[in-house]
Amino acid sequence: MTSDASIQPDNRSGLQHALENLLDRCLADIEVEAPYRTLLFPHETPAQYLPALAIERGVLDWAADDAELSVRDTVANGLIIQSRACTRQGIADALSALGFDVTVERSGPYALSVIAHLLEQPLDETTTQRILARINAYKAERDVTDLQLLRQVLTRVHIGVASTTGTEIDVGPKPTGDISLTARGYSGCTTYCMTDITIPFRETS
Repeated sequence: MTSDASIQPDNRSGLQHALENLLDRCLADIEVEAPYRTLLFPHETPAQYLPALAIERGVLDWAADDAELSVRDTVANGLIIQSRACTRQGIADALSALGFDVTVERSGPYALSVIAHLLEQPLDETTTQRILARINAYKAERDVTDLQLLRQVLTRVHIGVASTTGTEIDVGPKPTGDISLTARGYSGCTTYCMTDITIPFRETS
């Protein structure tokens, strides 16, 4: 409300005008601070409203200590995940909301093989239990699951090129294209990359 769009008559008193302006400012402050515009949008609503929104969306597996982005993705996809519960796609969607790259295959009657590729998550018992809790929340009760956790690493391999002059050899890198290494959780893989090595020669008689 402003003086140009007042609901009061033109002969309003000074007190009426002051009360109108005060009410106008109060309503403006409420409108700025109120979350109603974004309340139903999981990626925009204030974090304190996410638990209530999760209940409204029918989220079965709720963990307040998950990363905020994972919580928001879980709530945002809650209705979709719920509609696909007890299916391979539903389990994949549920784990993807936690930030995992997931493959779910049917390995036999009432048996599922779940392969979760870890990105930034630590490879530890806490991560394993979190994934299992999400799987158990959305899989069919009769199904049994086999879980594999894989770590993906992108690295570059350099091939050394040596040239000799005098009594020293300088070894410099020759970069190749990107490669992807996948290793199971119980095995290890190490790549050592060098950028420059100087090897001095020892004079011999």
